[in-house]
Parts: sequence; C-alpha cells; structure tokens
Amino acid sequence: MDGMTLEAPAKLNLRLLVGPVRPDGYHPIRSLMVAVDGLRDTVELTRAAARVVRCDGLDGPQNLAWRALDVLEAEVGRPLGCAVRITKRIPQQAGLGGGSSDAAAVLVGANRMFGLGLDVTTLECLGAEVGSDVPFFVRGGAQWADGRGEQLTPTTAPNFAAVIVAPDVGLSTRAVYEAFDALPAPPADDERPVPGAMPELGRWVRNDLWAAATTLHPGLVGISDALSACGAAATLLCGSGSAIAGLFGSATGADAAARTLPGRVFRVGPMAV
Repeated sequence: MDGMTLEAPAKLNLRLLVGPVRPDGYHPIRSLMVAVDGLRDTVELTRAAARVVRCDGLDGPQNLAWRALDVLEAEVGRPLGCAVRITKRIPQQAGLGGGSSDAAAVLVGANRMFGLGLDVTTLECLGAEVGSDVPFFVRGGAQWADGRGEQLTPTTAPNFAAVIVAPDVGLSTRAVYEAFDALPAPPADDERPVPGAMPELGRWVRNDLWAAATTLHPGLVGISDALSACGAAATLLCGSGSAIAGLFGSATGADAAARTLPGRVFRVGPMAV
C-alpha cells in the first residue's frame, strides 16, 4: 500500500473532573469523551524517501504527527519513510483534540500502510507516549477516561445535538491547568449515572476547568451567554478550551443556532460507531 487517507474527528468532554496535580506534574482526570461527527481533519499518508509532515502553521517536528512516527519507528525498530499532509478544520488550542486526533490517525494509518501488524492495545500504548488524548482517538467512540486520560473504559454515547463556537483566541492547556491550581478545589463528584439524552444530560454535564479558563479569557462567558440565548439547554467548555459547546434538545434547535451565531461555528453530534 503506497498511501491512504483518514478522517480525524474532534471530541467533546461531556464531563471533565479534575483532581489536584500529582508529583509527576499531571492532574488525574475522569472524563466522558465522545468522538463527534461534523468536525474533522483529513490526514493523508504516502510512502516517501524521507519523513515529511505538512500542516498549515504547524509543520515538521512541532506537530504531534511527527512524534507519532517517532514512537512507531522505535517500536518496530526501523525507519518508516512517510509523508503526512494534514488538512486542518478542527481549531487549534480549542480543547477539541485536533492535534491528538491527527496523531492517532497517523499511528493507525502508518500501521496499515506499512503492514506492521500492531494491535489496537499496542497502538494505544504508543499513543500515550505522544499525548494523553491520543489513546482515546485510536479507539474512538465514547469512552470513560481516567488517569491522565489514557485509561479507557468503553461506554455508550448519550444522544445530543451540539453547536461549537471557537473564539479566535486559543488557550494553552498548560496555562489553564496552572490557573486551575490557583483556584479553590471543585466540588466532589456526585457520581450520578449518565443520562441518555437531553434535557437531563444538560444538567449532568460538567467541566472543572471552566473557572480557570474564564480567568484567562473572560470573553468565554459572553460566548456561553450567546449560546444560551439561542436556545442551548446547557453550555460546556470543550476540554481545556477555548471552544464552547452548546447542547440542544433537538437537532432543529441546534441547526437554527448554528445559522445564527457569528464566527467559527460547527454543528456536531456523537459519531456513529
């Protein structure tokens, strides 16, 4: 196989609980992560004499796709001549996992293209070396994520319609977690079961990083208010931000809001698996 093209979806953290920083510098989390349909990057892989990673604004070794090839080569013990071209649609520094999704697509795609024969468990372990969210994107669907995000338990995605608004200003994950550490600890998990659909789902969603993100970008409050004014039953920070998701009780309501709101707006729902 000389080349292949894969789609790399965005994700939503419908629930993101964050604990105090550990000695290794990571925060323990518990999160319901769902791959979404309606917003995705395209990742093209071809065999090449030398490695190349092309992505507008994020070429070469600074891209997680490059790191994915590093760990894959280390695993198989030989170089893999691969050219990667990423067409970005998922906003960067938005909390939607675009870079991690691209890296997972490279792991999965290169494994197939070069006939490496690595199983999903191995690819997930390699993904954890690249980034905390990469194992989730290797597996996809809906997963409870624990640890620093690499410990996955499959679950069923709730039914929801969502509109994502991504401001022009992104947020650094590191900066958001540092701001989180400076704030009072969030309340303990109430451990309610996951509702299957709206409107109960809207009362269940939670993101412990919301207060931290708004200290860095107060304008996020206005985006949340705008989504609520368009009929969102709940609004939710996407990961560590800066994107905000509005959850709606119907696809019709979400479609209408997506047509009304200004800026970078995406209409999404859970990906069928």
